[in-house]
This record gives sequence, C-alpha cells and structure tokens, in this order.
Amino acid sequence: MALAKLYFLPLAVFVLLPGTFIITYVISILHRDVEVDFPYISDTGTYVPESCIFGQLLNIVACLIGATVYVRYKHVEHYCQNHLAIESTRVLRLNLVGLFLGLAAAFGTSLVANFQETAVIIVHMIGATMAFGLGMIYAWLQTVMSFYMYPLMNTKTMAGIRLFLSIVNTVCFIILNVATPISLKYFHGKDKTKWYPKDGGFAAHVVSTASEWILTLAFDFYFLTFVRELHDISMTSPKVIFLTEEMGISSSGDIYRCDDNLEVASPQSSGIVEPAYSREVISSVCSTTSQVIFQ
Repeated sequence: MALAKLYFLPLAVFVLLPGTFIITYVISILHRDVEVDFPYISDTGTYVPESCIFGQLLNIVACLIGATVYVRYKHVEHYCQNHLAIESTRVLRLNLVGLFLGLAAAFGTSLVANFQETAVIIVHMIGATMAFGLGMIYAWLQTVMSFYMYPLMNTKTMAGIRLFLSIVNTVCFIILNVATPISLKYFHGKDKTKWYPKDGGFAAHVVSTASEWILTLAFDFYFLTFVRELHDISMTSPKVIFLTEEMGISSSGDIYRCDDNLEVASPQSSGIVEPAYSREVISSVCSTTSQVIFQ
C-alpha cells in the first residue's frame, strides 16, 4: 500500500508549531501567568492549564518533525540512488548525518514539552539546546544538499531561501545565547516569567525573547520549504516477513508470497524432528526500509 500526501507532514508542522505557542500565549495572558510584552516561549507553557496544552501539542509537533525528517532522508536517498553523480556520495553522507541530527532535534522538542522550566530546568535547557542547536545544524546540512541537488530536486531559488533561513537561525541562536546570560545577570526581580523594566536587564531580556520567537518562526518556515518537494512522492508501507518452519513441505529457504507485501520464509531444515504441530512462527521481522516512489 502506497502512503501518499506526505507533504502534509511538514505542512502540519508549519501550522501546529506556531498554533501551539499562540494558544498557550493567549491562555497564559488570560490567567495572568505572564506579561503581555516579550515573554519567553517556555514561559507561556509553564503553569497549569496552559502547560498541559503546551506539552500535549508540542509532543505531537515533535512526532511530526521526526516523521518529516525521516521522509526527507528517504527522499534524498532515492535521489542519490537514481542520479549517480560526483556529489552523490557526499550528499549521502550529509543525508545520514542530517537524519540523526533531525531526530535528535525532534527528541529535544519533546523534552522541552515534558519538562517545564520551573520544574526541571536542566532537562528543559538540554532539550532547548538540542531543538535549537542541532536543528540549526540540520538546517545547514539541508541547505548544502539543496545546492548540490539543484536543479533536479529543487530550484536555485529554494536553495537560496533555505540559505537565508539558515543564516537567520544562526544569528538568532547566537543572540539568544549571548543576551540571555546578560539579562539574568542584571535581573533582581522576584519572578522571571513576569519581567518588568524595573527588574533590571530588561533590554537584554527583550532582545533575548525576540530572538527566540524569530528563531522559532525561521525553523517553522524552513519546514514549509519541504512541502513542494514532498508533494510529488509517496512511500510504500513497510514489508512484514514471517520466518516459519514447515514440516514436510520444504527443506530449503523458500519464500511464499502473500498479499499486501507479506512474505513467509521457510528456513532450511536442521534434520531434527519437530513437535507434533505442523507450523511454528519463530519470529516476525518488520522491515524498516521504505522505498520512495515517484508518482
């Protein structure tokens, strides 16, 4: 069975990611858990009930990001297998590294969702670093591959857009990591989720929070750039293979084919008399390799 409309994965990320933050921002404002001006994204998902919505929706986003990263990996792999060129080996290596980085960034997003900054700050910051830092490197790898795969897989304009978004990601990531410690150094208020100008370090705080929101939006638009390329592909469902041992049917490793990509394999007989029953399922193996098929 072919899995079509894979472009809905990055499109869902593009819609749900900012939607999550907008919903939790509105709720946190209504409950007066944060101030209207310049809160951190994590501040809007710290307290109940917005923390519950923040965690649930962001976990879904993390799964969608992981699925998009994997489909993109198979997409590029298919390109390299069918368009042998000097750059193919290099692209395949970058593609594999990108797979692990993208999945790690998705996992970091899940950590941010499940460990609020006021509960387990260390795990929350590790997750944020993985999501933003590894996500930034992933974006650069995809940008470099986009230039290598031009013009067969994407346009030069699209590669340029990804380059611009990668630069924005990098600049905002650096500003975020520089401005945040400065703002915390001069903060002398009571509650960091309600940061007032009189609390000190407010200018650096504004720069830090603004860079975080822009960084998130840049990542969001980066995933949107995958929609057009994934619009014309589909993937076959995983193949399931059962390893069975048949009494008196065959002594060789015959393959019995069934419907819907199901294969039954009969391994070689060992010469030992089996129990009275005629069929034993030894193990089932689900192939994790999906073949990308251009429609």
